[in-house]
Amino acid sequence: MKTKNKILAAIVMLLLVFGVTSCGGNKQGVTYQNYKSIVVSSDVDDPNDATDYAGLITLFGTDLMDDSNYSSGDGTIVWGDLEEGPGVTVTLDDEVVTAKESFRLYESVYTTPLGEKTGVWEWVVLQIGYFTYYAGSLFGLLNTNFYWLGLLIMTLVIRTLGWPIYAKTNDMSLKMQIAQPELSKIQEKYRNKKDQASQQRMQMETMEVYKRYKINLLGCFMPLLQMPIFIAMYQVVQRFPRTGLFDDVATGFLWTDLGNTYWLENLPLALLVAGLMFLSQWLTTKRTKSVQKHSNYQSPSQQQTQKTMKYMMYFMVIMMAYISIGNAGIAFYWVIGTAYQLLQSYISHRNVDKRKDQIQSRI
Repeated sequence: MKTKNKILAAIVMLLLVFGVTSCGGNKQGVTYQNYKSIVVSSDVDDPNDATDYAGLITLFGTDLMDDSNYSSGDGTIVWGDLEEGPGVTVTLDDEVVTAKESFRLYESVYTTPLGEKTGVWEWVVLQIGYFTYYAGSLFGLLNTNFYWLGLLIMTLVIRTLGWPIYAKTNDMSLKMQIAQPELSKIQEKYRNKKDQASQQRMQMETMEVYKRYKINLLGCFMPLLQMPIFIAMYQVVQRFPRTGLFDDVATGFLWTDLGNTYWLENLPLALLVAGLMFLSQWLTTKRTKSVQKHSNYQSPSQQQTQKTMKYMMYFMVIMMAYISIGNAGIAFYWVIGTAYQLLQSYISHRNVDKRKDQIQSRI
């Protein structure tokens, strides 16, 4: 267990380091934040407060600068590429900014229309977008292209393709749950023994339990294999309504529009997301306790872990509901995905007692 905890801790630390390094201050260059920092003279009461030539150089630098149409405080300065983007043009009059315009410059990847960027990852995202688009008309069988239908089919297909990983992960989790009482007893046995010999014996006994139950710690990372596709799907849902590639898609669904960001109309779907998510987490907790009912022993660390997981469950429910309020498409996508996950969970746990007996009979 210590090896597993160290690996998980290392991953968390890497994510924290990445998050910290990615949240630094603005740097010079053609960025959305730098573009937003330009103040046009008509937007302020005092023209002296507007960004001037020196301020623009501070924001964008001179590497991508074209000032051939600027002279003596008047004219237009260009940064970046106006054809392929991103690019920015700024017009000045007597050193004061009077107009600005951006080209293919977006606040984040989630506000960038599909097809605007290049690269292997963008190609994957775009292919999922095309599949969603064509699935919306049942690949040409319908006269109208329905966004909700495309989302439904895309979600079901991706979830079904990921079912083998889901099943393998569930099987490994079941083995861990069955073995947990023995692992907890080993930890409790050596809890106050910090010498090297005792620690080595604890690790050996732990590995013997893993071997007896055929637990492979690498299986803990199997769900990560699905994460790139799920992230790509999330990007598709966020960016799909913004792109000009699919203008003929009907985004209406029941009382709302799946491209809608107005919170009141999205509230019913957000509440449905929260309800399904809570049900999924509650059933998982209940089934875990059912598997462990053959043992009444729980170490203090195990009890603390259960409390932490309970709080995490509430946090996840609130977070997903909050995000869903701001995007009807995301809410619909999560409703379908969570409902399908509940079906997967039901099928996987329908024969859980039989599978548990099979595992224990091999020990």
